[in-house]
Amino acid sequence: MHLSRKPELLCAGRDAMLNRTRRMILEKCFSVKVATTEAEATALLLGQRFDLVLLCYSLPDEECRRIVGVTHSLPSPPKILSMAEGHERLLLGPRDEEFLSGGPADLLKKAAAMEGLTPAEAEKCAAEEPVQKPRQSIQ
Repeated sequence: MHLSRKPELLCAGRDAMLNRTRRMILEKCFSVKVATTEAEATALLLGQRFDLVLLCYSLPDEECRRIVGVTHSLPSPPKILSMAEGHERLLLGPRDEEFLSGGPADLLKKAAAMEGLTPAEAEKCAAEEPVQKPRQSIQ
């Protein structure tokens, strides 16, 4: 699927391997920025507009709550998709959701659905082949 503009997604989490994996999956349908600290997430949120914020369970609850607070204080706040259980504990709002189980494809579908893509559009987007760099021939 070729969207006129990919929705902007901020992925906030401390685990570098999870961040790389999620970026690889989510970039099929989103333009992804990654923050590994609360300070990075806050700076990105205040510096550009995001459509969706993904909070990883690798962030401590207090940091998640502060990121949620900053997100909700924005003039046009993005939705939040939390991978940590605790809607009330993390102070999530009525537009925010949790993703507590499922694989990478399920995460992509959930995030895409939150942004208004139909299941068929998400499937089509996910099925597109990533752009491959041409291999150099060895001579």
